[in-house]
Amino acid sequence: MGKTAYSGPVYGAKSLLHTCRVHELSSGAASDGISTVVSAAIVPAGEDWLATGFNVFRGSTGSTTFGASVLANSTVLSSVTFGSSLAGQNTYNTITPDGGEYEGARIASGSTVFFRIAMSSGGGISSNVTISLYGYMRFVSSTRAE
Repeated sequence: MGKTAYSGPVYGAKSLLHTCRVHELSSGAASDGISTVVSAAIVPAGEDWLATGFNVFRGSTGSTTFGASVLANSTVLSSVTFGSSLAGQNTYNTITPDGGEYEGARIASGSTVFFRIAMSSGGGISSNVTISLYGYMRFVSSTRAE
């Protein structure tokens, strides 16, 4: 059976590129707060990722200032901030496409994708936090068997 490789993604072929769930996350000691990486993934050899969307869900009440971001290496692709302690907050950000792309910011093969969470100090525990990155995979030449 042969391999099919397009010069770009087939429209409608979006998929889940990376996701994580954090059961409970404390906002830190009285005046400290936190900013921490909660998950990381490496884009496999032989493909680039075109990130199109970033989804964040927080199930519980917790810190009144809660932020989540997705980074490719050290570049922030998208970020979300919840400014209240309401339960069940959910949002989806569309990621700005790179120049020349109809949709999607390119994350090169071998890059590291990070999910980072930051919370204000003195708040309660946030729980059932789910972070997801959506987009396309694009074939690139590699030493991987074709």
